[in-house]
Amino acid sequence: MLYLKQEATRLQTELQALVAQQTPLDAQLAAQQQAVTASQAQRTQAVSAVAQAQARIPPLQAAATAADARVADLEQEIQDASEPPQGGPSAAWRARLTALRRQLVQAKTAATTARTSLTDAQRAVTQAQTAVQAAERQVAANAAAVQATQAAIGSLQTRRRDLQQRLAELDRWEAEITRDPLVRPALEQTAAELSARVADLEDAHLTARFELEDAETLLATLTARRDQLVTRLNAINAQLPDAQAQQAAAQQALAAAEAEVTTLLQDGP
Repeated sequence: MLYLKQEATRLQTELQALVAQQTPLDAQLAAQQQAVTASQAQRTQAVSAVAQAQARIPPLQAAATAADARVADLEQEIQDASEPPQGGPSAAWRARLTALRRQLVQAKTAATTARTSLTDAQRAVTQAQTAVQAAERQVAANAAAVQATQAAIGSLQTRRRDLQQRLAELDRWEAEITRDPLVRPALEQTAAELSARVADLEDAHLTARFELEDAETLLATLTARRDQLVTRLNAINAQLPDAQAQQAAAQQALAAAEAEVTTLLQDGP
């Protein structure tokens, strides 16, 4: 009976600890699910922004193409009209050529503006697509966090069910043992279950003892290795001052040799 009470106390303590662990996980899961919803909304907005940016491209492309064509037409007209008419330049010819050149300047300005607008729109598409990719990564990260938290909660719930089943089993065992009058078949079943539980505990104890022995052996090996390394390190530390002194002396000798070589080079042959 003492074992049953101690085991029940231990299981109840562990069950309370699991409940305490799940409470912050539930709050964390709710926050993560909200983050998933928010990131999905951001992704939808980013996708819409891509569609809007892409919709601007065709008319701007058409406008840029038309502006380039206008520049080409004016350049051709100017080239065709560049030769003065027979009989020499006239006021009308000069006025027409001046007007064409003015129109060409305006057309080039319009073409540059159209090309700039097209480039800006294409850049906006690229930026919107980058925003979509970032939003998708955020959605994936948030979804992964939700799955991890759900897995942790699921593991806790599984453990809680196991503990609750164990507690119910202990209550049943205690009830059968203390029943008056005793029900022999039920008591025999309880005894068999208790024997099986004892056997499991003995196996677990034996496994833990072997693992402890292995751990102690490994610890002794590591301790001996540490002692060897400490001894070598102490020997190196003892030699370090002499090595540093030799290095300093070598550096001084090198500096003196360099100074001597410099002097010889300056003095000449």
